[in-house]
Amino acid sequence: MARKSRKNSSQPESTAQIGQMSYVTAIYARLSVENSGKQDEGASLQNQIDVCKEYVAGCPYLRLAEVYADNGKTGTVFDRPAWNRLMDDVRSGKVEAIVVRDLSRFGRDYIEVGNYLEFVFPAMGMRFISVNDNYDSDRNFGVTGGMDVAYKNLIYQLYSMDLSRKVKSARRTRNLSGEYTASFVCYGYKKDPDDKHKLIIDEEAAKVVVEIFSLIIAGYNASEVARILNERKIPTRVQNQWKNGINYVPVHNKGDYMWDNSEVIAIVQNEQYKGIMIQNKCETVGFGDNKKVRKRNKEDWSVVEGAIPRIVSDEMFDEVNKMLRVEARGIEKSTKKRKKNLFICPYCGRKLMNSSAVCTPKLLCPKRRMVRTGECQQIFMLKSEAQDKVLEITKEICRTLIQEEELKRASKDKRKVTSDEYLISELKAEYDRISNSTVSCYQSYREGKYTKEEYVQLRKTNQELLADLENQISDLQEKAANQEPDTEEKIEQLTQYSMLEQYDGDVLSNIIDKVLIYNDKDIEVVFKGENFIRNAV
Repeated sequence: MARKSRKNSSQPESTAQIGQMSYVTAIYARLSVENSGKQDEGASLQNQIDVCKEYVAGCPYLRLAEVYADNGKTGTVFDRPAWNRLMDDVRSGKVEAIVVRDLSRFGRDYIEVGNYLEFVFPAMGMRFISVNDNYDSDRNFGVTGGMDVAYKNLIYQLYSMDLSRKVKSARRTRNLSGEYTASFVCYGYKKDPDDKHKLIIDEEAAKVVVEIFSLIIAGYNASEVARILNERKIPTRVQNQWKNGINYVPVHNKGDYMWDNSEVIAIVQNEQYKGIMIQNKCETVGFGDNKKVRKRNKEDWSVVEGAIPRIVSDEMFDEVNKMLRVEARGIEKSTKKRKKNLFICPYCGRKLMNSSAVCTPKLLCPKRRMVRTGECQQIFMLKSEAQDKVLEITKEICRTLIQEEELKRASKDKRKVTSDEYLISELKAEYDRISNSTVSCYQSYREGKYTKEEYVQLRKTNQELLADLENQISDLQEKAANQEPDTEEKIEQLTQYSMLEQYDGDVLSNIIDKVLIYNDKDIEVVFKGENFIRNAV
Protein backbone atom coordinates (compact mmCIF):
# COMPACT_ATOMS: atom_id res chain seq x y z
CA MET A 1 0.00 0.00 0.00
CA ALA A 2 1.63 3.20 -1.15
CA ARG A 3 1.57 6.11 1.25
CA LYS A 4 2.55 9.81 0.84
CA SER A 5 4.14 11.79 3.66
CA ARG A 6 1.72 12.58 6.47
CA LYS A 7 1.11 16.07 7.88
CA ASN A 8 0.35 16.83 11.54
CA SER A 9 -2.59 19.18 11.03
CA SER A 10 -5.91 19.55 12.83
CA GLN A 11 -7.68 20.31 9.55
CA PRO A 12 -8.32 17.89 6.70
CA GLU A 13 -5.85 18.24 3.86
CA SER A 14 -6.99 19.90 0.73
CA THR A 15 -7.19 18.06 -2.57
CA ALA A 16 -4.09 19.88 -3.75
CA GLN A 17 -2.17 18.78 -0.62
CA ILE A 18 -3.25 15.18 -1.01
CA GLY A 19 -2.46 14.91 -4.68
CA GLN A 20 -3.19 11.40 -5.92
CA MET A 21 -3.33 9.84 -2.44
CA SER A 22 -6.57 8.12 -1.47
CA TYR A 23 -7.53 5.44 0.99
CA VAL A 24 -9.82 2.50 0.31
CA THR A 25 -12.12 3.00 3.29
CA ALA A 26 -14.36 0.72 5.36
CA ILE A 27 -17.04 1.83 7.81
CA TYR A 28 -17.47 -0.24 10.97
CA ALA A 29 -20.61 -0.14 13.13
CA ARG A 30 -21.62 -2.17 16.16
CA LEU A 31 -24.81 -2.49 18.17
CA SER A 32 -24.51 -3.90 21.67
CA VAL A 33 -26.39 -6.90 23.01
CA GLU A 34 -28.54 -4.65 25.21
CA ASN A 35 -29.57 -2.34 22.35
CA SER A 36 -30.15 -5.04 19.74
CA GLY A 37 -33.68 -4.82 18.38
CA LYS A 38 -34.45 -1.46 20.00
CA GLN A 39 -35.70 1.51 18.03
CA ASP A 40 -33.39 4.10 19.58
CA GLU A 41 -32.28 6.15 16.60
CA GLY A 42 -29.20 7.46 18.37
CA ALA A 43 -27.87 3.97 19.05
CA SER A 44 -29.02 2.29 15.85
CA LEU A 45 -26.68 0.78 13.31
CA GLN A 46 -28.15 2.93 10.59
CA ASN A 47 -27.41 6.11 12.55
CA GLN A 48 -23.77 5.07 12.98
CA ILE A 49 -23.46 4.24 9.29
CA ASP A 50 -25.09 7.52 8.22
CA VAL A 51 -22.72 9.59 10.41
CA CYS A 52 -19.69 7.77 9.01
CA LYS A 53 -20.91 8.03 5.39
CA GLU A 54 -21.42 11.78 5.79
CA TYR A 55 -17.86 12.12 7.12
CA VAL A 56 -16.36 10.02 4.29
CA ALA A 57 -18.30 11.97 1.67
CA GLY A 58 -16.70 15.19 2.96
CA CYS A 59 -13.15 13.82 2.71
CA PRO A 60 -11.81 13.56 -0.88
CA TYR A 61 -8.96 11.31 0.28
CA LEU A 62 -11.36 8.62 1.60
CA ARG A 63 -12.97 6.25 -0.90
CA LEU A 64 -15.76 4.13 0.62
CA ALA A 65 -15.56 0.45 -0.30
CA GLU A 66 -17.80 -1.45 2.14
CA VAL A 67 -19.75 -1.23 5.40
CA TYR A 68 -19.15 -3.83 8.13
CA ALA A 69 -21.73 -4.13 10.92
CA ASP A 70 -22.06 -6.37 14.00
CA ASN A 71 -25.57 -6.47 15.47
CA GLY A 72 -26.07 -7.61 19.07
CA LYS A 73 -22.35 -8.06 19.85
CA THR A 74 -20.65 -6.97 23.05
CA GLY A 75 -17.87 -4.41 22.89
CA THR A 76 -15.77 -6.11 25.55
CA VAL A 77 -14.44 -8.77 23.13
CA PHE A 78 -13.19 -8.50 19.55
CA ASP A 79 -14.26 -11.94 18.32
CA ARG A 80 -17.14 -10.64 16.19
CA PRO A 81 -18.11 -11.91 12.70
CA ALA A 82 -18.08 -8.57 10.84
CA TRP A 83 -14.96 -7.33 12.65
CA ASN A 84 -13.10 -10.57 11.86
CA ARG A 85 -14.08 -10.26 8.20
CA LEU A 86 -12.92 -6.63 8.18
CA MET A 87 -9.52 -7.55 9.64
CA ASP A 88 -9.12 -10.28 7.01
CA ASP A 89 -9.71 -7.66 4.30
CA VAL A 90 -7.21 -5.33 6.01
CA ARG A 91 -4.53 -8.04 6.00
CA SER A 92 -5.18 -8.82 2.32
CA GLY A 93 -4.82 -5.12 1.42
CA LYS A 94 -8.47 -4.61 0.39
CA VAL A 95 -8.99 -1.95 3.11
CA GLU A 96 -6.61 0.92 3.93
CA ALA A 97 -8.67 3.04 6.35
CA ILE A 98 -11.38 2.36 8.97
CA VAL A 99 -13.99 4.91 10.06
CA VAL A 100 -16.19 4.49 13.18
CA ARG A 101 -18.72 6.86 14.73
CA ASP A 102 -17.00 6.76 18.13
CA LEU A 103 -14.56 4.60 20.06
CA SER A 104 -17.26 2.87 22.10
CA ARG A 105 -18.58 1.30 18.84
CA PHE A 106 -15.07 0.07 18.08
CA GLY A 107 -14.69 -1.64 21.47
CA ARG A 108 -14.96 -1.22 25.25
CA ASP A 109 -11.88 -3.20 26.30
CA TYR A 110 -9.55 -0.25 26.77
CA ILE A 111 -6.39 -2.39 26.85
CA GLU A 112 -7.21 -4.10 23.54
CA VAL A 113 -8.35 -0.81 21.94
CA GLY A 114 -5.10 0.84 23.02
CA ASN A 115 -3.14 -2.08 21.55
CA TYR A 116 -4.90 -1.65 18.18
CA LEU A 117 -4.35 2.13 18.14
CA GLU A 118 -0.73 2.10 19.28
CA PHE A 119 0.69 -1.01 17.63
CA VAL A 120 -1.59 -3.09 15.37
CA PHE A 121 -2.92 -0.36 13.06
CA PRO A 122 0.45 1.48 12.72
CA ALA A 123 2.19 -1.83 11.89
CA MET A 124 -0.38 -2.48 9.16
CA GLY A 125 -0.16 1.05 7.79
CA MET A 126 -3.82 1.39 8.61
CA ARG A 127 -5.51 4.76 9.00
CA PHE A 128 -8.13 4.79 11.79
CA ILE A 129 -10.71 7.56 12.26
CA SER A 130 -13.24 8.02 15.07
CA VAL A 131 -15.63 10.78 13.96
CA ASN A 132 -17.22 11.93 17.24
CA ASP A 133 -13.91 11.68 19.12
CA ASN A 134 -12.15 13.84 16.51
CA TYR A 135 -9.45 11.17 16.31
CA ASP A 136 -7.43 10.54 13.14
CA SER A 137 -4.36 8.31 13.38
CA ASP A 138 -2.68 10.37 10.63
CA ARG A 139 -2.64 13.32 13.03
CA ASN A 140 -1.54 11.32 16.10
CA PHE A 141 2.04 9.98 15.80
CA GLY A 142 4.00 7.61 17.99
CA VAL A 143 3.04 5.87 21.19
CA THR A 144 1.95 9.07 22.89
CA GLY A 145 -0.48 10.14 20.18
CA GLY A 146 -3.14 7.62 21.14
CA MET A 147 -2.66 7.52 24.88
CA ASP A 148 -5.44 9.99 25.52
CA VAL A 149 -7.66 7.94 23.24
CA ALA A 150 -6.90 4.73 25.14
CA TYR A 151 -7.56 6.55 28.39
CA LYS A 152 -10.83 7.85 27.01
CA ASN A 153 -11.83 4.29 26.13
CA LEU A 154 -11.05 3.28 29.72
CA ILE A 155 -13.50 5.94 30.78
CA TYR A 156 -16.05 4.42 28.38
CA GLN A 157 -15.67 1.03 30.06
CA LEU A 158 -15.89 2.44 33.58
CA TYR A 159 -18.91 4.43 32.48
CA SER A 160 -20.57 1.27 31.16
CA MET A 161 -20.00 -0.54 34.45
CA ASP A 162 -21.23 2.45 36.46
CA LEU A 163 -24.26 2.79 34.19
CA SER A 164 -25.10 -0.88 34.71
CA ARG A 165 -25.02 -0.41 38.49
CA LYS A 166 -27.18 2.73 38.25
CA VAL A 167 -29.72 0.97 36.02
CA LYS A 168 -30.02 -1.89 38.54
CA SER A 169 -30.39 0.56 41.42
CA ALA A 170 -33.02 2.59 39.55
CA ARG A 171 -34.95 -0.56 38.64
CA ARG A 172 -35.00 -1.71 42.29
CA THR A 173 -36.26 1.73 43.37
CA ARG A 174 -39.06 1.53 40.79
CA ASN A 175 -39.91 -2.00 41.92
CA LEU A 176 -40.21 -0.92 45.57
CA SER A 177 -42.53 1.90 44.48
CA GLY A 178 -44.87 -0.67 42.93
CA GLU A 179 -43.80 -0.51 39.26
CA TYR A 180 -43.56 -3.78 37.34
CA THR A 181 -40.34 -3.91 35.26
CA ALA A 182 -40.01 -7.58 34.28
CA SER A 183 -40.45 -8.69 30.67
CA PHE A 184 -42.97 -11.47 31.37
CA VAL A 185 -45.90 -11.76 33.78
CA CYS A 186 -47.14 -14.76 35.74
CA TYR A 187 -50.20 -16.70 34.63
CA GLY A 188 -53.43 -14.85 35.47
CA TYR A 189 -52.09 -11.33 34.84
CA LYS A 190 -51.27 -9.12 31.87
CA LYS A 191 -49.70 -5.70 31.41
CA ASP A 192 -51.96 -2.66 31.35
CA PRO A 193 -52.11 -1.41 27.72
CA ASP A 194 -52.01 2.18 29.02
CA ASP A 195 -49.13 1.59 31.47
CA LYS A 196 -46.63 -1.21 30.86
CA HIS A 197 -45.37 -0.92 34.46
CA LYS A 198 -48.78 -1.85 35.86
CA LEU A 199 -50.39 -5.31 36.00
CA ILE A 200 -54.07 -6.00 35.54
CA ILE A 201 -56.01 -9.26 35.79
CA ASP A 202 -56.31 -11.51 32.74
CA GLU A 203 -59.90 -12.53 33.45
CA GLU A 204 -59.87 -15.81 31.50
CA ALA A 205 -56.57 -17.01 32.97
CA ALA A 206 -57.49 -15.81 36.47
CA LYS A 207 -60.57 -18.07 36.42
CA VAL A 208 -58.26 -21.02 35.73
CA VAL A 209 -56.04 -20.03 38.68
CA VAL A 210 -59.03 -19.94 41.03
CA GLU A 211 -60.24 -23.30 39.70
CA ILE A 212 -56.80 -24.86 40.34
CA PHE A 213 -56.96 -23.75 43.99
CA SER A 214 -60.55 -25.01 44.26
CA LEU A 215 -59.72 -28.44 42.83
CA ILE A 216 -56.88 -28.90 45.32
CA ILE A 217 -59.23 -27.99 48.17
CA ALA A 218 -61.76 -30.48 46.77
CA GLY A 219 -59.21 -33.28 47.23
CA TYR A 220 -57.54 -33.58 43.83
CA ASN A 221 -53.74 -33.86 43.75
CA ALA A 222 -51.54 -31.82 41.40
CA SER A 223 -51.30 -34.56 38.74
CA GLU A 224 -55.08 -35.03 38.69
CA VAL A 225 -55.61 -31.26 38.36
CA ALA A 226 -53.16 -31.19 35.43
CA ARG A 227 -55.05 -34.05 33.75
CA ILE A 228 -58.37 -32.23 34.13
CA LEU A 229 -56.94 -29.04 32.60
CA ASN A 230 -55.42 -30.97 29.68
CA GLU A 231 -58.67 -32.85 28.99
CA ARG A 232 -60.50 -29.50 28.85
CA LYS A 233 -57.75 -28.12 26.57
CA ILE A 234 -57.09 -25.16 28.87
CA PRO A 235 -54.16 -23.07 27.45
CA THR A 236 -50.94 -23.42 29.45
CA ARG A 237 -48.88 -20.49 30.68
CA VAL A 238 -46.74 -20.61 27.52
CA GLN A 239 -49.74 -20.83 25.20
CA ASN A 240 -51.42 -17.97 27.07
CA GLN A 241 -48.35 -15.77 26.51
CA TRP A 242 -48.53 -16.55 22.80
CA LYS A 243 -52.24 -15.70 22.73
CA ASN A 244 -51.40 -12.28 24.20
CA GLY A 245 -48.80 -11.68 21.47
CA ILE A 246 -45.71 -12.35 23.62
CA ASN A 247 -42.94 -14.37 21.97
CA TYR A 248 -42.06 -16.47 24.98
CA VAL A 249 -40.23 -19.81 25.00
CA PRO A 250 -39.50 -21.51 28.35
CA VAL A 251 -35.97 -22.53 29.24
CA HIS A 252 -36.99 -26.16 29.77
CA ASN A 253 -38.89 -26.72 26.54
CA LYS A 254 -40.57 -30.16 26.37
CA GLY A 255 -42.29 -29.26 23.11
CA ASP A 256 -45.83 -30.43 23.88
CA TYR A 257 -46.74 -27.51 26.22
CA MET A 258 -49.19 -29.32 28.45
CA TRP A 259 -50.12 -28.94 32.10
CA ASP A 260 -48.15 -31.10 34.52
CA ASN A 261 -47.94 -31.42 38.29
CA SER A 262 -44.94 -29.09 38.60
CA GLU A 263 -46.81 -26.33 36.73
CA VAL A 264 -49.81 -26.71 39.04
CA ILE A 265 -47.67 -26.64 42.20
CA ALA A 266 -45.80 -23.55 40.97
CA ILE A 267 -49.12 -21.71 40.62
CA VAL A 268 -50.55 -22.58 44.05
CA GLN A 269 -47.26 -21.64 45.74
CA ASN A 270 -47.00 -18.23 44.03
CA GLU A 271 -47.74 -15.49 46.56
CA GLN A 272 -48.38 -12.95 43.82
CA TYR A 273 -51.96 -14.27 43.58
CA LYS A 274 -52.53 -12.70 47.04
CA GLY A 275 -51.82 -9.27 45.52
CA ILE A 276 -48.10 -9.20 46.45
CA MET A 277 -45.71 -7.96 43.77
CA ILE A 278 -42.46 -9.93 43.98
CA GLN A 279 -39.50 -8.97 41.76
CA ASN A 280 -35.71 -9.14 41.70
CA LYS A 281 -35.59 -12.83 42.59
CA CYS A 282 -32.51 -13.14 40.39
CA GLU A 283 -29.62 -10.86 39.54
CA THR A 284 -27.05 -10.57 36.77
CA VAL A 285 -23.46 -10.51 37.97
CA GLY A 286 -20.33 -9.84 35.96
CA PHE A 287 -19.77 -7.61 32.94
CA GLY A 288 -19.64 -8.17 29.19
CA ASP A 289 -19.31 -11.83 28.20
CA ASN A 290 -18.76 -12.87 31.84
CA LYS A 291 -22.37 -12.23 32.81
CA LYS A 292 -24.09 -14.88 34.95
CA VAL A 293 -27.57 -15.09 36.44
CA ARG A 294 -27.92 -16.22 40.04
CA LYS A 295 -30.70 -16.36 42.63
CA ARG A 296 -30.89 -13.66 45.28
CA ASN A 297 -31.47 -14.33 48.95
CA LYS A 298 -35.15 -14.01 49.83
CA GLU A 299 -34.50 -10.96 52.02
CA ASP A 300 -33.11 -9.13 48.96
CA TRP A 301 -36.27 -9.55 46.87
CA SER A 302 -38.41 -6.53 46.03
CA VAL A 303 -41.71 -7.30 47.77
CA VAL A 304 -44.62 -4.82 47.71
CA GLU A 305 -47.98 -5.88 49.17
CA GLY A 306 -51.13 -4.65 47.48
CA ALA A 307 -49.25 -3.49 44.35
CA ILE A 308 -51.18 -5.83 42.04
CA PRO A 309 -54.82 -7.01 42.03
CA ARG A 310 -55.59 -10.04 44.19
CA ILE A 311 -56.85 -13.26 42.55
CA VAL A 312 -57.26 -15.58 45.57
CA SER A 313 -57.90 -14.89 49.24
CA ASP A 314 -55.33 -15.39 51.98
CA GLU A 315 -57.52 -18.14 53.44
CA MET A 316 -57.70 -20.10 50.18
CA PHE A 317 -53.96 -19.72 49.57
CA ASP A 318 -53.03 -20.84 53.10
CA GLU A 319 -55.44 -23.81 53.05
CA VAL A 320 -54.11 -25.18 49.76
CA ASN A 321 -50.46 -24.86 50.79
CA LYS A 322 -51.22 -26.46 54.16
CA MET A 323 -52.73 -29.44 52.33
CA LEU A 324 -49.65 -29.71 50.12
CA ARG A 325 -47.33 -29.68 53.15
CA VAL A 326 -49.36 -32.43 54.85
CA GLU A 327 -49.24 -34.50 51.65
CA ALA A 328 -45.49 -33.97 51.39
CA ARG A 329 -44.95 -35.08 55.00
CA GLY A 330 -46.91 -38.27 54.28
CA ILE A 331 -44.45 -39.30 51.59
CA GLU A 332 -41.50 -41.25 52.99
CA LYS A 333 -38.29 -39.59 51.91
CA SER A 334 -35.33 -41.86 51.40
CA THR A 335 -31.92 -40.82 52.70
CA LYS A 336 -30.21 -42.90 50.03
CA LYS A 337 -28.72 -41.22 46.98
CA ARG A 338 -30.99 -41.60 43.99
CA LYS A 339 -29.55 -43.77 41.24
CA LYS A 340 -29.14 -42.47 37.70
CA ASN A 341 -32.39 -42.84 35.73
CA LEU A 342 -31.65 -43.98 32.18
CA PHE A 343 -35.22 -44.83 31.16
CA ILE A 344 -36.79 -42.34 28.73
CA CYS A 345 -40.16 -42.11 27.00
CA PRO A 346 -39.44 -42.29 23.23
CA TYR A 347 -42.60 -40.28 22.39
CA CYS A 348 -42.33 -37.17 24.59
CA GLY A 349 -38.74 -37.36 25.89
CA ARG A 350 -39.67 -37.36 29.60
CA LYS A 351 -37.88 -39.57 32.09
CA LEU A 352 -39.97 -42.58 33.06
CA MET A 353 -41.15 -42.67 36.66
CA ASN A 354 -41.83 -45.46 39.14
CA SER A 355 -45.38 -46.45 39.90
CA SER A 356 -46.60 -46.26 43.49
CA ALA A 357 -46.68 -50.04 43.81
CA VAL A 358 -44.23 -51.11 46.53
CA CYS A 359 -43.96 -54.83 45.78
CA THR A 360 -43.91 -54.71 41.99
CA PRO A 361 -42.91 -51.18 40.87
CA LYS A 362 -43.52 -50.44 37.21
CA LEU A 363 -42.07 -47.88 34.80
CA LEU A 364 -44.50 -45.46 33.23
CA CYS A 365 -44.47 -42.07 31.54
CA PRO A 366 -45.51 -39.18 33.83
CA LYS A 367 -47.52 -37.77 30.92
CA ARG A 368 -50.14 -40.55 31.42
CA ARG A 369 -51.19 -38.78 34.62
CA MET A 370 -51.86 -35.56 32.71
CA VAL A 371 -53.30 -37.02 29.49
CA ARG A 372 -55.40 -40.20 29.29
CA THR A 373 -54.78 -40.78 25.56
CA GLY A 374 -51.78 -41.18 23.28
CA GLU A 375 -48.75 -43.45 22.96
CA CYS A 376 -47.26 -42.31 26.28
CA GLN A 377 -50.35 -43.71 28.02
CA GLN A 378 -49.51 -47.26 26.87
CA ILE A 379 -46.00 -47.42 28.36
CA PHE A 380 -46.22 -49.80 31.32
CA MET A 381 -43.45 -52.24 32.18
CA LEU A 382 -42.13 -53.95 35.30
CA LYS A 383 -39.04 -52.07 36.47
CA SER A 384 -37.19 -55.28 37.31
CA GLU A 385 -37.99 -56.71 33.85
CA ALA A 386 -36.68 -53.57 32.12
CA GLN A 387 -33.48 -53.57 34.21
CA ASP A 388 -32.84 -57.25 33.51
CA LYS A 389 -33.25 -56.71 29.77
CA VAL A 390 -30.90 -53.72 29.77
CA LEU A 391 -28.30 -55.69 31.72
CA GLU A 392 -28.64 -58.63 29.34
CA ILE A 393 -28.28 -56.41 26.25
CA THR A 394 -25.27 -54.60 27.72
CA LYS A 395 -23.45 -57.82 28.61
CA GLU A 396 -24.13 -59.28 25.16
CA ILE A 397 -22.85 -56.15 23.40
CA CYS A 398 -19.71 -56.10 25.59
CA ARG A 399 -18.97 -59.76 24.92
CA THR A 400 -19.33 -59.14 21.18
CA LEU A 401 -16.97 -56.16 21.35
CA ILE A 402 -14.43 -58.19 23.34
CA GLN A 403 -14.40 -60.84 20.60
CA GLU A 404 -13.92 -58.13 17.98
CA GLU A 405 -11.01 -56.61 19.88
CA GLU A 406 -9.37 -60.02 20.37
CA LEU A 407 -9.71 -60.78 16.66
CA LYS A 408 -8.08 -57.44 15.85
CA ARG A 409 -5.24 -58.22 18.16
CA ALA A 410 -4.84 -61.70 16.70
CA SER A 411 -4.93 -60.63 13.06
CA LYS A 412 -4.53 -56.99 12.04
CA ASP A 413 -2.61 -55.87 15.10
CA LYS A 414 -0.47 -58.98 15.02
CA ARG A 415 0.44 -58.41 11.40
CA LYS A 416 1.25 -54.81 12.20
CA VAL A 417 3.49 -55.79 15.10
CA THR A 418 5.24 -58.40 12.92
CA SER A 419 5.76 -55.80 10.21
CA ASP A 420 7.12 -53.29 12.71
CA GLU A 421 9.49 -55.86 14.19
CA TYR A 422 10.81 -56.72 10.70
CA LEU A 423 11.33 -53.03 9.90
CA ILE A 424 13.15 -52.48 13.20
CA SER A 425 15.48 -55.38 12.45
CA GLU A 426 16.18 -53.98 8.97
CA LEU A 427 16.97 -50.55 10.41
CA LYS A 428 19.27 -52.05 13.02
CA ALA A 429 21.12 -53.99 10.30
CA GLU A 430 21.53 -50.77 8.30
CA TYR A 431 22.78 -49.03 11.48
CA ASP A 432 25.43 -51.74 11.98
CA ARG A 433 26.48 -51.53 8.32
CA ILE A 434 27.00 -47.74 8.49
CA SER A 435 28.87 -48.07 11.80
CA ASN A 436 31.23 -50.59 10.25
CA SER A 437 31.58 -48.37 7.20
CA THR A 438 32.71 -45.50 9.44
CA VAL A 439 35.44 -47.71 10.89
CA SER A 440 36.49 -48.79 7.39
CA CYS A 441 36.67 -45.16 6.27
CA TYR A 442 39.02 -44.35 9.11
CA GLN A 443 41.23 -47.28 8.18
CA SER A 444 41.26 -46.15 4.52
CA TYR A 445 42.15 -42.61 5.67
CA ARG A 446 45.10 -43.99 7.66
CA GLU A 447 46.20 -45.90 4.58
CA GLY A 448 46.06 -42.71 2.48
CA LYS A 449 43.10 -43.71 0.37
CA TYR A 450 41.14 -40.64 1.56
CA THR A 451 42.27 -37.12 2.21
CA LYS A 452 41.53 -35.61 5.60
CA GLU A 453 38.76 -33.45 4.12
CA GLU A 454 37.18 -36.48 2.40
CA TYR A 455 37.31 -38.51 5.62
CA VAL A 456 35.77 -35.70 7.69
CA GLN A 457 32.92 -35.32 5.18
CA LEU A 458 32.26 -39.08 5.04
CA ARG A 459 32.32 -39.31 8.85
CA LYS A 460 29.87 -36.38 9.14
CA THR A 461 27.51 -37.94 6.60
CA ASN A 462 27.58 -41.31 8.41
CA GLN A 463 26.93 -39.67 11.78
CA GLU A 464 23.85 -37.91 10.38
CA LEU A 465 22.58 -41.19 8.91
CA LEU A 466 23.13 -43.00 12.22
CA ALA A 467 21.26 -40.29 14.15
CA ASP A 468 18.32 -40.52 11.75
CA LEU A 469 18.25 -44.33 12.06
CA GLU A 470 18.29 -44.09 15.87
CA ASN A 471 15.24 -41.81 15.78
CA GLN A 472 13.35 -44.16 13.43
CA ILE A 473 14.11 -47.20 15.57
CA SER A 474 13.11 -45.37 18.75
CA ASP A 475 9.81 -44.18 17.25
CA LEU A 476 8.88 -47.68 16.07
CA GLN A 477 9.74 -49.25 19.42
CA GLU A 478 7.67 -46.63 21.29
CA LYS A 479 4.75 -47.10 18.89
CA ALA A 480 4.81 -50.87 19.37
CA ALA A 481 4.96 -50.49 23.14
CA ASN A 482 1.95 -48.17 23.25
CA GLN A 483 -0.31 -50.22 20.99
CA GLU A 484 -0.70 -53.30 23.09
CA PRO A 485 -1.68 -51.72 26.45
CA ASP A 486 -4.38 -49.65 24.69
CA THR A 487 -6.04 -52.78 23.35
CA GLU A 488 -5.62 -54.57 26.67
CA GLU A 489 -7.19 -51.65 28.57
CA LYS A 490 -10.15 -51.62 26.18
CA ILE A 491 -10.74 -55.34 26.64
CA GLU A 492 -10.39 -55.02 30.41
CA GLN A 493 -13.06 -52.29 30.56
CA LEU A 494 -15.45 -54.28 28.38
CA THR A 495 -14.88 -57.36 30.52
CA GLN A 496 -15.90 -55.48 33.67
CA TYR A 497 -19.25 -54.50 32.13
CA SER A 498 -19.79 -58.01 30.71
CA MET A 499 -19.49 -59.50 34.21
CA LEU A 500 -22.02 -57.25 35.98
CA GLU A 501 -24.28 -59.33 38.20
CA GLN A 502 -27.04 -56.77 38.74
CA TYR A 503 -28.36 -53.54 37.21
CA ASP A 504 -26.69 -50.33 38.46
CA GLY A 505 -27.77 -47.08 36.79
CA ASP A 506 -24.75 -45.12 38.02
CA VAL A 507 -22.28 -47.68 36.60
CA LEU A 508 -24.12 -48.26 33.32
CA SER A 509 -24.51 -44.51 32.71
CA ASN A 510 -20.79 -44.50 31.81
CA ILE A 511 -21.53 -46.41 28.61
CA ILE A 512 -25.31 -45.99 28.13
CA ASP A 513 -26.79 -42.69 26.97
CA LYS A 514 -30.45 -43.63 27.41
CA VAL A 515 -32.89 -46.53 27.39
CA LEU A 516 -36.11 -46.11 25.37
CA ILE A 517 -39.14 -48.21 26.32
CA TYR A 518 -41.91 -48.40 23.71
CA ASN A 519 -45.60 -49.11 24.28
CA ASP A 520 -45.18 -52.67 22.94
CA LYS A 521 -42.51 -53.28 25.63
CA ASP A 522 -39.68 -53.19 23.12
CA ILE A 523 -36.47 -51.78 24.62
CA GLU A 524 -33.87 -49.76 22.74
CA VAL A 525 -30.53 -49.21 24.46
CA VAL A 526 -28.56 -46.26 23.08
CA PHE A 527 -24.87 -46.58 23.94
CA LYS A 528 -22.33 -43.78 23.94
CA GLY A 529 -18.59 -43.63 23.25
CA GLU A 530 -16.42 -44.83 20.38
CA ASN A 531 -16.70 -48.46 21.50
CA PHE A 532 -20.49 -48.38 21.38
CA ILE A 533 -21.42 -46.85 18.02
CA ARG A 534 -24.56 -48.93 17.82
CA ASN A 535 -28.10 -49.22 19.16
CA ALA A 536 -29.39 -52.44 20.60
CA VAL A 537 -33.07 -53.36 20.53
